[in-house]
Amino acid sequence: MINATIATAAAPINAEVMGAANTLPTNVFRMKTDVAAKTSTGGSSLPAGVNKALVAAQALASSYGKLRVEVLDRSDRALWNLLQEVYAYADSVENSVLKKETRSELIRQIRQRGGAGVSPNGSIAAIAVRYIFADQSRQTCSNYGIAMDKARALGVTTDTFAAFLEQYGGISKVVEHVFDHEAEDVAAAADVAKLQHEERTTRVQLVGRLYTAMIPASALSFDFAGEVTSWVPKKPEKKTKSADKEEKADPKYEQGQFVHFVTVRDPDTGKYHVIQGNIFDRAYEDQILGTLADRIGATTDQLAQAVTGLERQIGFDVE
Repeated sequence: MINATIATAAAPINAEVMGAANTLPTNVFRMKTDVAAKTSTGGSSLPAGVNKALVAAQALASSYGKLRVEVLDRSDRALWNLLQEVYAYADSVENSVLKKETRSELIRQIRQRGGAGVSPNGSIAAIAVRYIFADQSRQTCSNYGIAMDKARALGVTTDTFAAFLEQYGGISKVVEHVFDHEAEDVAAAADVAKLQHEERTTRVQLVGRLYTAMIPASALSFDFAGEVTSWVPKKPEKKTKSADKEEKADPKYEQGQFVHFVTVRDPDTGKYHVIQGNIFDRAYEDQILGTLADRIGATTDQLAQAVTGLERQIGFDVE
């Protein structure tokens, strides 16, 4: 079986496709070109067929408006009223001396009829919703439960739950809304996400520095007469440019630091044949380095110490 490996080397300043033209099938190894769909109104006047289609669309929009008022809005209120009854039921179980036994029996019956995935740690409201709305999707039931849990945290009474839903525009709006008591948790989650992003960015940078610092220690170097293909897309030109506003760098259109070589192992000789070099944009290259960074067992501090130690050995200025 042929095994393929990917190696990396420092990328040249210019990332053009170079090398022997006939070495590889260049008609295969080339980047896709995005063909943007172009549309034009051709002025204010429209063909008769287009006007006819717009009239038909407007008629359907009017029909929908009538349906919404006469059927859908009433249907929403009917659902909210039923959910209010479920909310009241969950509250009664919550305050029952048989709360634990009732929860266990509800979960048992849900699982018995094939409702897998019920968490025993879920709220009474979430479990009651899964039991009562058995034919609804897991996401729908989850939203019902979340809305009830939020209402309970806000102290919404059992006879005003429907009005609470109407006040905020329905189930989905309540689920999306961040209430005051949730703001601190949301901010904490955002801080954690930011720290995780910064940690990963640091590790990606350290892996890149590690490769560069390892160059003097590498005994292997070779001349590659094959093809080095650039997969860096050209940055699209913006229609309007402000002379006073500096354009931000976009890693999707910037050349990466390394050439990534694809080699194939010959099972007869055990040697590796270098097939092709690839230069990627910095965003994609960071994904590759990030995969390596995620699999490295060393902590970020240990990785940083190893990198700075190598850089000092080769005379890099390290603060």
